[in-house]
Amino acid sequence: MDPIVSAATRLISQPVGIIRLSGNGLFPKFSTLMIPPMEEPEPRRIYRIRVRDRDGQPIDDGLLLYFKSPHSLTGEDVLELQLHGNPHSLRKIISHAICLGARQARPGEFLYRAYLHHKISLLKAESLNKLIQAPSFEQYRSQFQEYSGQRRSPIDLLREQWMDLIGLFYVALDHSEDDIVVEKDLILQRIQDILESIRLYRKAYRHSKKRWKGFSVLITGPVNSGKSSLFNRLLGDSRALVSDIPGTTRDLLEGRISSEFGDIILLDSAGIRKTGDDIEKQGIRRAIKEINDVSLVLWVNSPDMDSNPEIVIGKRKTGIVRVWNKCDLRPAGKGHSDFEVSSRTRKGISRLYRFLEEKAQSYYQDENEEEGNLLEGDLSSHRQYLFLDRLAKHLVSLRDSLEQRSWEILLHDLERYNQEIQLASGLVTHQMIYDRVFQSFCIGK
Repeated sequence: MDPIVSAATRLISQPVGIIRLSGNGLFPKFSTLMIPPMEEPEPRRIYRIRVRDRDGQPIDDGLLLYFKSPHSLTGEDVLELQLHGNPHSLRKIISHAICLGARQARPGEFLYRAYLHHKISLLKAESLNKLIQAPSFEQYRSQFQEYSGQRRSPIDLLREQWMDLIGLFYVALDHSEDDIVVEKDLILQRIQDILESIRLYRKAYRHSKKRWKGFSVLITGPVNSGKSSLFNRLLGDSRALVSDIPGTTRDLLEGRISSEFGDIILLDSAGIRKTGDDIEKQGIRRAIKEINDVSLVLWVNSPDMDSNPEIVIGKRKTGIVRVWNKCDLRPAGKGHSDFEVSSRTRKGISRLYRFLEEKAQSYYQDENEEEGNLLEGDLSSHRQYLFLDRLAKHLVSLRDSLEQRSWEILLHDLERYNQEIQLASGLVTHQMIYDRVFQSFCIGK
């Protein structure tokens, strides 16, 4: 496979930035990234290096780690550069690696190569992805139990039930002339058990989607009220384009604040107004739709633009907090706002931030108490949720045809459906099925 390169850390100013390459035969192809050009290093050792740009000029110094295939994350040769975390220098080094023959990695491609080289299962990859995105420590801890093997995944548990079911069919078919008799009522009960497990897992997943979305705050209001400036000020990171031109933000922008209690997910939306611009209309429709899905709405007014949210969008279930921005220009009228802030001078920002932290703390505490044991056995992806829907339909079809069809045909259908299990969790071999038959029925005694 062609070599790939990507930053393993965000391209922002930070103490350390990491660049990762993966592919077969990285040396000597990428030896000229270093000054002087480096011979293939001994694997699993740390080296102090200097790095150059495409013009041959020194651009940074740092550490190099080298992992030789197959003993690496991806199963290929892996080169990791730990450098100073300046986004501009990191981009230059990535550009140099691309000139030397690497390709910019697609999202998740390092993990995908690990999966292709049997370094990680599909279920574990999905569990890892959910682990990384957990919006609170409680959810992280729950997901880590599955990722680390302390708790079985729902798909693994269903696979065991499925193998039990196939095992019963093999017993009924292969030992029909012996003393071992498998009643169809037992088969029906096993099918119902699996269907009930699927129902509970799917219900828990639907219930947990909001919880895994985290404490989300939509910043919206009329155009040119300073929503993007407030978004950037709360984040401390210029994510949104700030302009005096009304309607600058056309779509939702997301930023996360990691608090002690859990993530605060800020969403910066298009200003709500009547417009003839089709693209801006789409952004406004999305903002209005999002109002019903988030945990809290910050409705931002200013001396330039003042409006009543209930008149503009009507009454909503989501709590709406009124924020008067640009208070350094003119204070809000009495009773017109819950918070007065200035994104420019930072006045009132600390008070608003503390309010969001308190709301986030309350949100995550309530969610943890309400969910209780629902944190156990969550599905790790929407793909798994859709898979369980297909599996349930197969089982209902099998149950409904149990009386009319022979054991042979039913077993053939089960084996065909078993391909769905293989796609979801990995190969289920006949040996595994027979092992379960022997354990359950002690055949041969």
